[in-house]
Amino acid sequence: MIERTTERFGRLVFDRNAIVRAALRAYVEGYVARLPNCLSFPAADGAIWVGDLQRGALYNDDGCGAYEVIAWTEVGVVGLACALGFGPIEQLDLSLDAVTGGPDDVRAAVPGLPSELEPAFEMAVGMLEVGLEHGEKQAGVGFWLRGERIAGSMFDDPTLLGASRLAAWGLLHHGRLLPLSSSASAHPRPGGIVIDYARAQDAPLHAIIDAVTDRALKGPTEFMTDELATLLPKPPDPKKLLYAQQMLQKVGITWPGSPEIPPEPPTGANRLLPRP
Repeated sequence: MIERTTERFGRLVFDRNAIVRAALRAYVEGYVARLPNCLSFPAADGAIWVGDLQRGALYNDDGCGAYEVIAWTEVGVVGLACALGFGPIEQLDLSLDAVTGGPDDVRAAVPGLPSELEPAFEMAVGMLEVGLEHGEKQAGVGFWLRGERIAGSMFDDPTLLGASRLAAWGLLHHGRLLPLSSSASAHPRPGGIVIDYARAQDAPLHAIIDAVTDRALKGPTEFMTDELATLLPKPPDPKKLLYAQQMLQKVGITWPGSPEIPPEPPTGANRLLPRP
């Protein structure tokens, strides 16, 4: 665990294991939230997960062109983010003749990246969007975490657009990634870039998400009957339920009595799926 304090974001705490758990929890929360009578304002709505808890990545967008990718290996974490229209050409001084469509497009976002984190960096880059006009990988800010060392353009220049999406991973709330507040893109008070939208009546749902996340950290698991009774007080739309089942199956979470869930689409096709 390492702490960093910035004037814009206040006190940030980054920890590899906490980030991986929060990524898994945010992914679970996002698909549980799509079921009837469940949560609103999830921190990750329709996120994309690749890999596993040792080596994996999470892509999380806001539906309006801004997104971040958090990637991890056993040794650390790399985060890259992009605000719509503010990629490496606009924010990292990438010249048009230097565009490769690969990792070097956004390497300036993670200055001093340790060689041990190159696999995490390449995973993160592999999930970035590509600029339509020039073909550059789209990220305008980043960070890396290795043991007790942390660095990145988000600390060198916290005013970079997209930095708030990464700072949210240093502002976890009881292990939970929180949604960005509406003022996050401006100049909020330190620590005020995220907001907890949870209502009192959401407490049982969050408790279930925490429980199934902690079980999934140890290996494949399934929702318990009483948990589903709380999550699904009435039968959901079959298509929405199947979609949630397919996505949660990616992280080893299934439904009791339903082990034969149809396989997920081919790798990379998740972005093309309509969001029920």
